[in-house]
Amino acid sequence: MTELRGKLLDGYGKLVGSGLKIEDGVIVEIFPADDSVEGWVTPGFIDVHCHGGGGASFPDDPSARGVDTAVEAHRSMGTTAMIASTVSLIDTLTPIKGLAEACDEGKLVGIHLEGPYISPAKCGAQNPAAIRMPDLEELRQWLEAGRGWIKTMTIAPEVDDALAAAKLLLDYGAVPSWGHTSATEEQTRELLEATAAYAKDINFPKPPQTATHLFNAMPPLGHRNPGPVRELMAAARRGEAVVELVADTVHVHPDLVADVVTFIQEANPLGVVFVTDAMEGAGMPDGKYVLGGQDVDIVDGVARLSRNGAIAGGTARVAEEVQRMVRGGYLEMSAAVCCGVGAAANAVGLTQQTPGVTLEWKVGERANAVAFTEDLEITTIVREGEFR
Repeated sequence: MTELRGKLLDGYGKLVGSGLKIEDGVIVEIFPADDSVEGWVTPGFIDVHCHGGGGASFPDDPSARGVDTAVEAHRSMGTTAMIASTVSLIDTLTPIKGLAEACDEGKLVGIHLEGPYISPAKCGAQNPAAIRMPDLEELRQWLEAGRGWIKTMTIAPEVDDALAAAKLLLDYGAVPSWGHTSATEEQTRELLEATAAYAKDINFPKPPQTATHLFNAMPPLGHRNPGPVRELMAAARRGEAVVELVADTVHVHPDLVADVVTFIQEANPLGVVFVTDAMEGAGMPDGKYVLGGQDVDIVDGVARLSRNGAIAGGTARVAEEVQRMVRGGYLEMSAAVCCGVGAAANAVGLTQQTPGVTLEWKVGERANAVAFTEDLEITTIVREGEFR
């Protein structure tokens, strides 16, 4: 029998007690709130946009060994449920098949296709040679091969047949994630509204769309030309979208992360999700790595493409983003945990029954938990009742 003591937050950041008692991996008692308790206990974190870690890359090596390595790199920092992300590839079908097998085995909870239907002008760390306009038959083939595991797909709002691709994704239970875009505010607004309307028509059961790493790989927010950022944030406040933020303090200034979280959460508490956009160098030392077949250099913990210096994904894990935002005084722990757990589950339709996911603490259920000291050092990680 093990006790985890600390301010107990649920997946939505609500204070619900002062710890847990766990026996044989199952929660047997939830301790009542106690103002004197130090430390924190939160649910395991959820990453819905991750390309790899620990020296393994999901798009480059979707083998069982590669998946295990990447998953372990994040699980060791308290991420108990993960969606694997690809990048724009000439051959997208092969990684889909490998990653779907990992989902079948319970290692992953879904797949995110980041491209290839994106803007060549905003490709970021994507391979320009792989970028193309939507091909609905190709997309249908990918969705069939994914067997329901494809949860999101990054598409630029301005590309040909973007709405048709979005509708096809929704028909298969997946959602479009708007990003890597040069779209205007008008193009973005029209597509957001049309996608939300179609989702309503088919009684889609979860948020109908997301935004891929808000601010990154899209026009900046301008006072005369707001671009897509303003429209995506407005849709998130309305509950018609969920926006991703890479909250590692590198991709987006932490003050701005805090502003966006506060602005959206006051209207829609589940409208912002922290993602890592992590590549294979997450949890690894500085050095040379690969993302989607492209060479990447990590220097001082920041990953950049060797050929042009563009930021090439993240190197943090979700718990590290929470640590940076809370320790820096940018956000309260409650808001950060909601972004790292409840909002992530909401964005892609994960539930209390999904392996690795705990949204509410319930006696008799297996625990997915992370225990922190008062200054946010991780002391214990539990996934599906198994202690690390």
